[in-house]
Amino acid sequence: MMSGMCWASMGKNGLCKDLLAERLSKEQCCKLGGSSVSTSWSPTDLDPGALFFWRVLGDGVPCTKCKGSCTDVECVPGKKCVMRSGSPKCICSPNCKQRDGFKGPVCGTDGVSYKSHCRLKKRSCRTRDQSLSVDYIGMCQNSCNKVACPTGKYCLQDQNLIPHCVKCATFCPRGMLSTRFVCGSDGWTYQSACHLREAACRIGKAIPIAYKGVCKSE
Repeated sequence: MMSGMCWASMGKNGLCKDLLAERLSKEQCCKLGGSSVSTSWSPTDLDPGALFFWRVLGDGVPCTKCKGSCTDVECVPGKKCVMRSGSPKCICSPNCKQRDGFKGPVCGTDGVSYKSHCRLKKRSCRTRDQSLSVDYIGMCQNSCNKVACPTGKYCLQDQNLIPHCVKCATFCPRGMLSTRFVCGSDGWTYQSACHLREAACRIGKAIPIAYKGVCKSE
């Protein structure tokens, strides 16, 4: 049985650099890769010097992908397998048919306007930013006047006056120790950071913490 080198992925140039294991047959390598569409194999074992040259100084090692079709290929959620240049590839394909309550343009948590929730999902997939989500419905605004936040959230402008929909503190403990006092950038002393956020939600504008403790001007 011919042994070779197993690679985690193949570059766009058709060469491999990310070594997964050595001295494996193609069958063993592909079994190690499981359902991954990226696992590749090269039929020659290289000595350390040659391997260093190909991986670091060269463009990579000639290799072939284990998967020649989308059969048995399992892509991560939000992606689907398609054939590109004769090889299977997992591309972003979020479920845009699912009813999620968002119609028309939306403003993302990255401050960018998207024509639809589907466009935002695709952006999240392509950039691998799982934290990217809908901030509020409609184009991104420069004030809270025209922002309609989802139920349970309130519009709050940050230090740059950019509006965001956030959950306000529903309860902050009273009678807290003076060691938890904070001074807000508005010159007022608050019992805690929680109370400062509570006040910020009431006025719809962020109040940065200037420093810990009672405001010196008081």
